[in-house]
Amino acid sequence: MIIRKIFFLFVFFISLFFNPSLSKAEERSLSLNFWPLFQYSFDPEEGVKEIDGLGPFFSWRKDPTRTQWGVRPLLNWSEGETEPLERLEFVYPLGRYQVKEGEKKGYLFLLSRYLEEEYDSQKKWNFQFFPFFIGETENGRDYGGFFPLFGTLYERYGKEEIRFYLWPIYGSSTAEGSRTTTWLWPFFSFTKGGTKRGYRFWPIYGRSEEIGVSDTEFFLWPIFINQRKGLDTDDPVRDRMIFPFYVSRKSKRFETKTYLWPLFSHTIDRPTGYEKWDFPWPFFQSLKGENLKGIRFFPFYGYKSREGEMKRVFVLYPLYQLQEDRIGDVQEKTIRILLLYRIRSGEDTQGLEKGRSLRIWPLFDYEKDETGYQTLSFFYLLPFKDEGFERNWFPLFRIFRWEKDPGKRISTNFLWGFFRRMKKVEKNQPEEEIDSWEIAHLVGVKKEKGRKTLSFFKGLVRYQSDEEDIHLRVFFLPFHFRRSSRNSSISPLEKPPYPVGVEDAAVQSLESPFEPGSAEPGAMLSVVEGPLAQEGDVELKSKDKEFIDGQQEIGTIGDGFISSGESSFQF
Repeated sequence: MIIRKIFFLFVFFISLFFNPSLSKAEERSLSLNFWPLFQYSFDPEEGVKEIDGLGPFFSWRKDPTRTQWGVRPLLNWSEGETEPLERLEFVYPLGRYQVKEGEKKGYLFLLSRYLEEEYDSQKKWNFQFFPFFIGETENGRDYGGFFPLFGTLYERYGKEEIRFYLWPIYGSSTAEGSRTTTWLWPFFSFTKGGTKRGYRFWPIYGRSEEIGVSDTEFFLWPIFINQRKGLDTDDPVRDRMIFPFYVSRKSKRFETKTYLWPLFSHTIDRPTGYEKWDFPWPFFQSLKGENLKGIRFFPFYGYKSREGEMKRVFVLYPLYQLQEDRIGDVQEKTIRILLLYRIRSGEDTQGLEKGRSLRIWPLFDYEKDETGYQTLSFFYLLPFKDEGFERNWFPLFRIFRWEKDPGKRISTNFLWGFFRRMKKVEKNQPEEEIDSWEIAHLVGVKKEKGRKTLSFFKGLVRYQSDEEDIHLRVFFLPFHFRRSSRNSSISPLEKPPYPVGVEDAAVQSLESPFEPGSAEPGAMLSVVEGPLAQEGDVELKSKDKEFIDGQQEIGTIGDGFISSGESSFQF
């Protein structure tokens, strides 16, 4: 049953794309809503088309910059119109494939990986589908293998060449003229050639050396380690460790010592005056330095700041945390409460706002970026931002979505399209405001430029009014009522002796193509009954073919209905 429903929906999508009646409506907004099976909308001003099916599960969207479609949470495809980016995600984050600016890469979690890069007309690529792998270097050297039986790799993992047979029994690698051979990795290894040499009988004893640069020695790893680095500089570093009792790092510039790692430690940097004490970590900490100071009594209180760069404060961790950072010309401030409630704001040196956000996970998330684009969502699946989850997973759980762009366009979506509202506000032009909302395919209301429309069941019953006319449609039968009064086109001397206020009701006209005896399908016939009827009234109204402003009336009711700019699909 479900397969037949999906097939029907797919056929409906295809027929919609190639429907000529919709292609004629490209110049005006269009909305189809058969919630929850199918929803379609088109905004000609923004150039945005959207299709949703079965609530949040099927989606298709096209705007001036991107085309995107998906079957959540299985697939999502995105293609850029203005930038060279193509992306396919499947059961994100388990699988992904992307093409961007000459680079192609993709992966299938724990099973497969593909990468293709091109620089200066030279291309290299590699592909693996466990346990097979194959590739080619920039110089055209091919490699491949079957892990763990045998294999060869070139220019991978920081090595010029890697070979293995029945891994971990045997393996070898070459880098900077030195070759390292391993047997029963990681227990036995030997290095020789170039500037490097060494051997290892892990974890008993090992020694390695890069002549004039560094040397390392261990015994009963990781208990006894002695290492020197940066021997070719004027500030070499020496590390010593008797784990976990004593760890030290020392150079001419700084020194750090740790006892019973990581409980007690002391670090000092002589040129900057930086000094830090932990006794014991993480409960008590004191630090100071150039423009830097801080203290911590965990979990009660903690403070750390570097003047003009950053500030950190916590009270009764994780009850309250404050974080301030300066990134370029922007000062960012973040407040967290119980790791669930987060407030973030940013402003530049001139005091202008550069975005803000409010999140109470997992209830809702509000965000405003630097451009002024705002969003509000209920529920929010994860306590962090991720574009992949935003595309593939978040819409499945988001029961409410509110958006406002810098152009003053506001949209509201509740229960994946059950209730939708769109409002456009033009700056300094309130008369251009458009406000529309709908509840599934049941009720729709639209207000724009002096026109109001009320629709039931997507137009089966529809009422529309503007400053001059009233349009009514009941089950595809249109009726047209005119608000204008005959009195305004007659001089005061010609006015009949009607009681005040009665003539307006008496001269309302009904336009109907079904009236027998009409001279033409759009002929007007006004009916005046009762004692107010006078000789010549019918003749006057049958010839009165003009509005008060002198403009000619549209010929037929059908033409007048179509000229209103509304299709039978709109409300």
